Amino acid sequence: MQNLQLSLSELRAGSLLQFEHAGTKLVVLRSKDRVFAFHDRCPHAFWPLSQGTLRNTVLECAGHGWEFDLETGRCLSAPVYCLTPVAVTVDGDTVRLQWPD
Repeated sequence: MQNLQLSLSELRAGSLLQFEHAGTKLVVLRSKDRVFAFHDRCPHAFWPLSQGTLRNTVLECAGHGWEFDLETGRCLSAPVYCLTPVAVTVDGDTVRLQWPD
């Protein structure tokens, strides 16, 4: 398992941040009251999701404008496509990310 630890204060509400850890690129997003994390690539055309736009809990890919629901990871434009999630745990000001090798 891979692990990454961040400070919640690093993540502004409405922000998208790219992190690279052990060769894996991740995008970490903070909506008003939740933190989400995914592998940083659109499942459609592999565009970096970290270059997209966040509105509430919808992420729009900058490549083709596809929108993804952060709650489910599903593409709203083509539900057959889904983001690859990263487990997120928030404990006080500490955000822990965990994903398989």
